[in-house]
Amino acid sequence: MRVTDEVFKYVLKNSINGIIIVGSNGEILYLNDRGREILEISENQQGSFLTEFLEPEKLEQLQDYNDQDFHKIKFKDKILIGSRLTIDQSEEGRLECYILQDISKFESVADEINKYKVLNEKLHWIIESSFDGIFVTDGAANVLMLNSAYERITGIKKEDLIGKNMRDLVRDGVYSQSGSLMVIEKRRQITLRQLLKHGKEILITSTPVFSKDNGIMYIVTNVRDISELVNLKNQLLNTRALNERYLAELEHMKNKLIENPEIIVKDQNMFKIIEMALMVAKVDTTLLLNGETGVGKGQLSKLIHKNSYRAKESFIEVNCGAIPQNLIESELFGYEKGAFTGANIKGKTGLFELASKGTILLDEISELTPDLQVKLLKVLEDKVVYRIGGEAPIPVNARVIAATNKNLQEMVNEGSFREDLFYRLNVVPIYLPPLRERRDDIIPLSLKFLSDFNKRHQMNKYFSPNVLNPLLNYKWPGNVRELRNLIERMVVISQEDELKEELLPNYIANNGSLNIKMNFHSSGRMKALMDQRPIEGMTLKEASRQFEAAFIRETIKQCGTLKEAARILNIDPSTINRKLK
Repeated sequence: MRVTDEVFKYVLKNSINGIIIVGSNGEILYLNDRGREILEISENQQGSFLTEFLEPEKLEQLQDYNDQDFHKIKFKDKILIGSRLTIDQSEEGRLECYILQDISKFESVADEINKYKVLNEKLHWIIESSFDGIFVTDGAANVLMLNSAYERITGIKKEDLIGKNMRDLVRDGVYSQSGSLMVIEKRRQITLRQLLKHGKEILITSTPVFSKDNGIMYIVTNVRDISELVNLKNQLLNTRALNERYLAELEHMKNKLIENPEIIVKDQNMFKIIEMALMVAKVDTTLLLNGETGVGKGQLSKLIHKNSYRAKESFIEVNCGAIPQNLIESELFGYEKGAFTGANIKGKTGLFELASKGTILLDEISELTPDLQVKLLKVLEDKVVYRIGGEAPIPVNARVIAATNKNLQEMVNEGSFREDLFYRLNVVPIYLPPLRERRDDIIPLSLKFLSDFNKRHQMNKYFSPNVLNPLLNYKWPGNVRELRNLIERMVVISQEDELKEELLPNYIANNGSLNIKMNFHSSGRMKALMDQRPIEGMTLKEASRQFEAAFIRETIKQCGTLKEAARILNIDPSTINRKLK
């Protein structure tokens, strides 16, 4: 039986590949139906040239490959693959046969498959990166996958589990019980302790993943080694014990500070500052104290000195802002005899020399001129001073504590303070908050100052209760120094032992006094309170607290809001809440 030409023509016409035959001049000699569809060529365009539809460079790409190879090219919105077959007709010339196939729809499928492959790979690495063990079974409890953390925690290899059923693993004693099996039974999340064959105990949480028809597709189990939790529990217990020890030490420090005549502290933030100061007092390093004028930088410096190994040596305090600029260099570094007109004929020892082996406080250090800043930096770096008019270096061993009420960092940025000196001083910075930010210290300090002035003037003065509230509510722009001066003023001008509210300046009394016009006689509740007889057994303190509570409630009632009542009573809303509780 012979294959006829009609058969060949039928096969070519109905091939799934586009077949285009062109002559040596590029003219299309034959084009089957699929080729016409791929290149979008109509029947009346027969006899056209192939380059009218496919760019020459794309045809050249096809010609770069062997007859058996396929090359991918883009035609309009289609992705084509093709190959070229050369037919040499010696007398009639060469023919080029191009075989093309449209793979656009397969390409999109391949892209989707690649996306899922990338997503699957990402999911694999996410699961692998988990510190906790992850163990997955299907809805029938067959093991599908597990991560490396699971192998590390349990000590069981992946190849011993994949493909096996949890029922068989429990039966063989690999596990004491199975969270996956319990999830299948109860159809909810299960958490339990699981005992492994080699004796290790783990904590697992198994969670079902339901399909749209509410069947269990997967069971995901998270695993954690309980021994790690036990370690964390022990660490927590140790931390609590350490915390209790620190609290005991802090309480001891509180008692120590209360007995210290220079330092009175009750505010919790100040306790932390004092704790740091006592800690750095033991090491010989430069300190920078920052805070508003009058907050107690000098007293803190003395406390640091007294708790250092230099305590038995001298403590020299220098106010750099109080000494004239033309004299401060000679005060700090001293001078030789005859160094300048008017100088002492014997010369003078500088304060750095006097403070050697001890501590020197450079208060208001921001007031130093640029020239003196350079010389001070040299002293801090080389530990020697040169007297004015002298050439021999004099070794000094003084601990330097600098203090200022200005922002040295801003002065550095402005160029008015040397950056290298700032960093040399700012080894351990300590910020002292103003008195208005540590109100718990106001009353203890007031009582301490009153006691001091009573002893000094041999008096027996005491505060009226009405005095304390204005003291608490005042802003104290002058800080501790202003409070101390006020107490001294009240002590010396009072003709009576009781220090009453009338002794307070108006700007303090008005700031701390009650500014509400309340008609006690027209207020039924307040009149009833005023007319109450004392209850038998009630102390004055209890009666005062009862009256104070009623007074606050009546004020809130008249003002309408707690916030307005707090403003009228000149106290914080939080204070009202605390008192009412």
